[in-house]
Amino acid sequence: MEDVSFKLKVVARDGILFQGEVNSITSHNELGIFDVLAQHANFISLINKGLIIRDKSNNQKEIKFDNALMKVFKNNVEVYIGVEGTSPLAIKK
Repeated sequence: MEDVSFKLKVVARDGILFQGEVNSITSHNELGIFDVLAQHANFISLINKGLIIRDKSNNQKEIKFDNALMKVFKNNVEVYIGVEGTSPLAIKK
């Protein structure tokens, strides 16, 4: 049977907020709400409105933030919270 979990690491400026195996995560980007499951396609996205994490026991944890960068690569997900300049509003003309 194929593993339905993947590795997640959530990092903020002051350290790692979460690291472990999870079954799914939910977040938002400019196109709307989306989920990441095991074996998801590789991508990078700016995200906002936080992150909902469902661990291997199906317990749910929420991490709130205004902006972050999410990288999904080969069944590993990394989220970097508070990346400066990730918000279109932060770009000055």
